[in-house]
Amino acid sequence: SFIIGIICRIIPDRVKFLKELITLLTTLFLFIFSIIFFNQKLSFSTNFFLVDSLSCFVFIGITFFGLIITIYSMVYMKGREFLNRYYAYILWTLSSAIGSVFSNNLILFSFFWGFLGITLYLLVNLGGEEASLPAKKTFIIVGGSDSFLILGIAILWILKKSFLITDMGLDITDGLGISAFLCLLVASLAKAGAMPFHTWIPEISQKAPTPVMAFLPASLDKLLGIYLLSRMCMDIFHFHAGLWFLLRFIGAFTIVAAVMMALIQHNMMKLLSYHAVSQVGYMVLGIATANPIGIAGGLFHMINNAIYKCALFLGAGSVEKEVGTSELENLGGLGKFMPFTFITFLLSSLAISGVPP
Repeated sequence: SFIIGIICRIIPDRVKFLKELITLLTTLFLFIFSIIFFNQKLSFSTNFFLVDSLSCFVFIGITFFGLIITIYSMVYMKGREFLNRYYAYILWTLSSAIGSVFSNNLILFSFFWGFLGITLYLLVNLGGEEASLPAKKTFIIVGGSDSFLILGIAILWILKKSFLITDMGLDITDGLGISAFLCLLVASLAKAGAMPFHTWIPEISQKAPTPVMAFLPASLDKLLGIYLLSRMCMDIFHFHAGLWFLLRFIGAFTIVAAVMMALIQHNMMKLLSYHAVSQVGYMVLGIATANPIGIAGGLFHMINNAIYKCALFLGAGSVEKEVGTSELENLGGLGKFMPFTFITFLLSSLAISGVPP
């Protein structure tokens, strides 16, 4: 998908529908391949790659959202001037995300992880001049957390003399072990958007193109941030009562504080952004329980939340495109004019509220 992204980048904007078709076929192929790959129930590792049920599970999520966003973008982004760049960045983001979840070598993982920060900045910046400042803030926060990731990997090398995730299983017994855990935790929480590293998400919600918000902060970044946290708690570090309590506190605080912020928002995009932040708290709290049921619940909610939050952002984008605003005071009575959007918004709202099924 990275090579196909380069092809999309060099296709001139005056060539209509070709880059859209290429991106659609690529994401569709990746999604079908991910399902087949998951059904094989493969589990193996090499010096570079790690394939197991967790990585294959996240792989399906990445490719699913890539396909959905591509289909939505074919209508929403129609007529924009920068489409060759947009679709190239989407495919580069997909390839880097897939590379991250299948990396066993932490150096390789950090390469893909860091490249995702670049594509995030580039995608947000497509929102125009007004998006420039939020894009820079996003790059500083996410890029700064990447520095902690590299520092954490360096500490792990000192402690284990290996860069392979499968060689870790580190007992946290001293300050170096705690430092490594905290460094990786910063990278994980910043990518997922948990407090206190969440501020970039509301900042870009009003300026970035809607498909970018649905693709990255609402879905892909959640998947990758929680994926790293899961690897940390299940493979890289052994249980440590104090640090796992810290995780639980961060998760609980994020749930409550972000919802409080969401309640006072007047802009639909910012409201959804703060709610997206609060949902990360449930995932962090589930994984921090350090028991199989809690971890399974956190991972399931990772996909569950990404699906309905992606749908809500896409619905909000449709409303904004039709009405020209996302300010809640200026909205209302759109159900009869936009019935399909209303139905998808209603179903997503029921899902967000925990209403069966």
